[in-house]
Amino acid sequence: MSGGSMRFKVTKGSAGGPGRWLLLLIVLLLTSCVPSMLPSPQELVFKPLEGNFPQAETVTLSNGMVVYLLEDHELPLVNLYALIRTGAIYEPDNKVGLAELTGVVMRTGGTRSMSGDEINERLESIAGEVETSIGWEEGTAGLSVLKKDVDLGLKIFAEVLIYPRFAQDKVDLAKKQKEEEIRRRNDNPQRIAFRKFRKLLFPDNPRGRVATLKTIAAIRRKDLVAFHKHYFHPGNIILGVSGDFTRDEVIAKLEQVFSKGEVPEPILPQVPLPTAREERSVNYVERDLPQSTIVMGSLSIGKSHPDFFALELLNFIVGGGGFNSRLMSEIRSRRGLAYSVGSVYQAEVDFGIFGAYCFTKSESTAECVGLMLKMMEEVRKEGITQEELSWAKSSITNNFIFEFSSAAQIVSRKIAFAYDKLPQEFLETYRQRIAAVTPEEVQGVAERYLHPDRMVILVVGKGGRFDRPLSEFGEVTTLSLEEPL
Repeated sequence: MSGGSMRFKVTKGSAGGPGRWLLLLIVLLLTSCVPSMLPSPQELVFKPLEGNFPQAETVTLSNGMVVYLLEDHELPLVNLYALIRTGAIYEPDNKVGLAELTGVVMRTGGTRSMSGDEINERLESIAGEVETSIGWEEGTAGLSVLKKDVDLGLKIFAEVLIYPRFAQDKVDLAKKQKEEEIRRRNDNPQRIAFRKFRKLLFPDNPRGRVATLKTIAAIRRKDLVAFHKHYFHPGNIILGVSGDFTRDEVIAKLEQVFSKGEVPEPILPQVPLPTAREERSVNYVERDLPQSTIVMGSLSIGKSHPDFFALELLNFIVGGGGFNSRLMSEIRSRRGLAYSVGSVYQAEVDFGIFGAYCFTKSESTAECVGLMLKMMEEVRKEGITQEELSWAKSSITNNFIFEFSSAAQIVSRKIAFAYDKLPQEFLETYRQRIAAVTPEEVQGVAERYLHPDRMVILVVGKGGRFDRPLSEFGEVTTLSLEEPL
């Protein structure tokens, strides 16, 4: 045995020859002792990884735009990432889809000096990228370009953000593409599940709205222009710049390309926070499939809440931590009931969603729903072990280091905290605050925020094949896919 490996030479012989028997004896000895030689992954102990994050400098341009700068001269690249205070939650009820289309056509529809096709050609010639999008709660824009081409890249990026043309043909194309997506959105059971789940979780809130053929048809080019004009001003944009640049030079370039006069931040419409349910809701969508998609969850706290860090750990232990988490260990690894199973904690600033999911065969649907609810109730009543907490802490704090392997990642997180109006030390103190959470604090958040009896439960599948009826979990509401398009 050399270098950690074994080599065996087997000579040709009869079935009962000494070479064959010797090999069999060695294999038996090795397989009998391996379990005692190799510890469980949960028993492995690693020294905590250390990491210090470079500090990004904050600068405010003359037009009111806040910029975070972090130099990194390792590669001749410059990256920009912007967050814009806008979102689909601000679009009119009768024009759902307006924000998304605005984010698309800003990029494809050209600017005051270039058509969309010309932008594509110029970016292709310099191997540059410019992307824009608008989601539920924010707009985003990004630029990646070689240092030698930064002037052209900045010109395109700034014009796409501030001076988009919204060419009519590109508006028409974006609408047609969205309409086709709407027509095909029931092809994927997981997309059905998460779309319906969101509507159930936010029944009387803009966050639960879904674009239809009718709302897309109602959108005109002038609506995109007006939506953009209201939100896309320098003072409403937080910009991060990372890569191979020098401070004074890049500030001068930004002042030049974003030379539009200072405009006060737009008054954002008041959007109410979602309201938590007080009772369980069981829902079913019939699809003739051999497997079921299960989604369940409820509203929870946001990132600004003091209990945020303890709930992050609770989620990791319950089902967010992969194969060692409770849901995965029991439902998939031990019982073999699921293709995939786990929990998710998604936090905005002032609210969050704590949920769980499972993809299983039709014949084990009710068993999986019952197990998921039972296991969450057990955590709520009995708490967690010190071993589970130690494992979750070390995993989260060590993985956290690798989320910031580049200057671009650090800057993007910095501006995300600024967008959410969180303290800038949130990043630097994250690991320490995770490490400081006690078992009692995790138990407390489980009791306060983990409520299986108040969860929205949704199952997409073929009810006739289920092992037991879903009605054992509560009154079932059957949802139709023939909703208005």
